[in-house]
Amino acid sequence: MIIVNLNIRGLGGGTKARYMRQTIGREGADFFYVQETKSKELSDARCFSLWGDNNVGWIHNKGDDGSGSLLSMWHKEVFDYESHLMGTGFIIIYGQYIKTSSRCAVVNVYSPCSLNGKKTL
Repeated sequence: MIIVNLNIRGLGGGTKARYMRQTIGREGADFFYVQETKSKELSDARCFSLWGDNNVGWIHNKGDDGSGSLLSMWHKEVFDYESHLMGTGFIIIYGQYIKTSSRCAVVNVYSPCSLNGKKTL
């Protein structure tokens, strides 16, 4: 299972999206996790564009008004999504990794910069 993780500090324009697509292709990513998207809302079209095709599942945690936002994406031919659990600073995705027929949970987590936030998480 290949998981790529990136703190993007805002999805911004085409340069960051192009970098994400190139990284997903180059690394052969099964999962691509992004922290600090700074996005309050995302659409299928935007996630399809970030991944490079429409064979991607995704879940977005908008964080606190964009700050601390997370995006978890996975290749639908590699991972069979069952459910997810989301809270402040994390997304847990449950499903089956198709290549090995293994049920698993994959976690995208982002810790706040403050000590109090870290302790709470």
